[in-house]
Amino acid sequence: MSQSSKVNPTSDSQRASSASAEPIVLPVVEVSEQAPLGAASSTTTAYGPELSVFDTPREITQISREALDTLSPGNIMGYDELAPLVPSLTTMAPAGDYSVEPFIRGLPATVFRNGMLVGLESYGTSGPLPNFYAYENIDIVQGPVPAVFGAREMAAGYANQITKQPNFDKFRGAAQYSIGMYDQNRWNVDIGGPFAGGKAAYRFDYAGQYSGSYYEGAYMHSQDFYLALSARPSENYWIDSNFEFDTMGFNLPLGINRPDQALIDSGLYQSGNMIGWLGPNGTFHPGIGTSVPGEGYVIQWGPQVPISLRNNLANLAGSGNRTNYGVAQLIQTLKLSDELRVVNNTMFEYFNLVQNPLANSNWSYSPGDWLIEHRIEAQAQLNQSIKGLSLSHSLDGGIFLWFQDNTDYTETSRIADNFWNMAAPLSRSNLLPPITLAEALRAQDIYLTDIPIPGIPYITYNTNNFATARSEFFQLSPFIQDIIALGDKWSLILGARLQWYSIANSEPPGTPSFLMLQSYYSILEPQFNASLSYKPFPWMNAYFSYAYTQVAAMDVLGAFCPEFSSQYYHLENIEYESGVKFNLFHDKLFLSTEGFYYSTFFPVTVLPGGFTPITPAQVIGAEIATQYQLDRSWNFSAGFDYLTGEEFWTQSVAQTGPIVIQNYSAAVAARYNLPVDPYTTLPPAVYPFIGFPHEHGTAMISYNSGQGFGGSFWLWIQSNMFLSYNYATQIPIDYTLNASLYYGTKWWKIQLQLYNLTDNHYWFPTGTGFQGDRVYNYDKVLIGLPFWVMGTVSVFF
Repeated sequence: MSQSSKVNPTSDSQRASSASAEPIVLPVVEVSEQAPLGAASSTTTAYGPELSVFDTPREITQISREALDTLSPGNIMGYDELAPLVPSLTTMAPAGDYSVEPFIRGLPATVFRNGMLVGLESYGTSGPLPNFYAYENIDIVQGPVPAVFGAREMAAGYANQITKQPNFDKFRGAAQYSIGMYDQNRWNVDIGGPFAGGKAAYRFDYAGQYSGSYYEGAYMHSQDFYLALSARPSENYWIDSNFEFDTMGFNLPLGINRPDQALIDSGLYQSGNMIGWLGPNGTFHPGIGTSVPGEGYVIQWGPQVPISLRNNLANLAGSGNRTNYGVAQLIQTLKLSDELRVVNNTMFEYFNLVQNPLANSNWSYSPGDWLIEHRIEAQAQLNQSIKGLSLSHSLDGGIFLWFQDNTDYTETSRIADNFWNMAAPLSRSNLLPPITLAEALRAQDIYLTDIPIPGIPYITYNTNNFATARSEFFQLSPFIQDIIALGDKWSLILGARLQWYSIANSEPPGTPSFLMLQSYYSILEPQFNASLSYKPFPWMNAYFSYAYTQVAAMDVLGAFCPEFSSQYYHLENIEYESGVKFNLFHDKLFLSTEGFYYSTFFPVTVLPGGFTPITPAQVIGAEIATQYQLDRSWNFSAGFDYLTGEEFWTQSVAQTGPIVIQNYSAAVAARYNLPVDPYTTLPPAVYPFIGFPHEHGTAMISYNSGQGFGGSFWLWIQSNMFLSYNYATQIPIDYTLNASLYYGTKWWKIQLQLYNLTDNHYWFPTGTGFQGDRVYNYDKVLIGLPFWVMGTVSVFF
């Protein structure tokens, strides 16, 4: 499905004026006054060079600025909110995390910014939150990353953020303010225009938010600044740059602990207070203390009682997160001839994080991670004729360089939620105490020791947990790709890349010498992709794609860890995909179908000092999507996705099954007087994905009268999902029906958003499918937002 790239008044002329100058990284969509642009005819840089969506052998959803503003004119908070637009995109990360990457086909999707890797994030839920105000549109692509961009994680898709670009024709500006239920307050100013006699232009965007939340104790305070500068010194040389700085303070909606079927179905909570904890060999200790893995906490259970669904496990005084994120990007394009151009793309990123103690003591701290990436590439167009058969090549080759420096502290030894009784007010006096070295030795695992972070002694961390690290690495990656057109009916895409890493890892500063681990590696990772397309008719394109990649496991913020062995840098991913696209009724109806098989490996959540198996997994699925543009006023889109995923623990070298914090519901624990959060290792078996919706559907209808009035209705629905590997407690079918209505003129616009029109109760687990956090699904669930309203006023100048 392709979301049509209609643009708002602020960006219309900007795109038209820069059409000749941005064909490589920043694609242009020209909007005709005579007829609307069909979805299949729009262009994408999903493979690097520009192709039409119809000719690209992948399923692509182009999310325009208008579509982003339809979903939420007051700014989208995470990629999971884009699920109503993309059939394969599921809401995978709301219970305790915002999704910093989209989740496609059950796996995280790598994010790129104008074709460059956004590198300080990991597996979808750790890293800087995206500032959607900075983007003009986003290409959501299903399937592995091609050779030009380069894969780096076990991903089944990717997103390319196309940032806002300046207006070269004249000054333009827009300002908006959004206010909504549950203390939502958001604002935005977007201005730009030419200078230096029209040879240069700028675009500045400022977005702010000071919002509360439906969930008690949760909030979001943010200030986001974006600046784009572009210059056209000559007809053959273009410079585009963008700079962004975001600062945020927020507290997460962690949801409600002790989930069971009564809580999900009827809002009844299993009460009961912790009376003690279990030490080594199951020794009972009364009062508050930290249990060792394998034992758990003892609860004096009470009755099941009604509870406010707005309750929040993070509703503790002082809980919260602070982040700062900066990015600078410079893109230079030199046109040597009509058939050859050279593109230089350089990007710098910086991120720091302080996650203050939450209810489960899962703390993270990064004093300042940074990276610099550079890609230089040549793009050439060659045409020839062989015995009457036209043959053309679109060649793209070059070198990618990347250096990254990370220092990340993470606390994992006291991740436990079910000892809290949320039927009573939460109190910081009930936080679990740190584990001393003596206690860790009694548990026969010194890596459980909680170590104070230098300079921030009230936050502690553990080592050897596949999350804490001091990591520096350099990558050099040559790549080549050829898009070959064989006459009018056949085309072939071949891409190859070789990624060489030089890596130095250790535990971070402050780690005692007897806990210090170090590792040094020189790694080669091959990557290859091939796609064959056949167009028997101008309106039909059938394709088959294959991709083989080797990638590395990562830590919390996209680097590596000293405990990684060589196998962690050679994780194989194999994908087969076949599909058919139809462009019907004179570019009005776009229909696509596809099926795929994806073989990959799980990044497994483990205990400190524990053996971490790399476990094979596979995802198989199919999708159908359509968009019908009836006329300039009406647009319809819909899609349906079916997925099945399995974890093959019978093939794990550890000969164990997954580790879960608790593998039974609170109701079962109360009925049989079982401890909570004991950390259990399950037996080897083939386990279907948990927290995983097998079906996902979307539908949207939009109307634009042409006289200032318009609106959209959209539906998002996904099937039921089991919380854990006992497949006993499940979240039923989730759906929301939403609407957006607006009226405006050339100078102003009023928009009303109506979310969850039917006030449906729907739930999210802590983690789903591929996420490591799936093992906490019996520790907390999050209720979705009920019916709520937001209004936005915009002015244009």
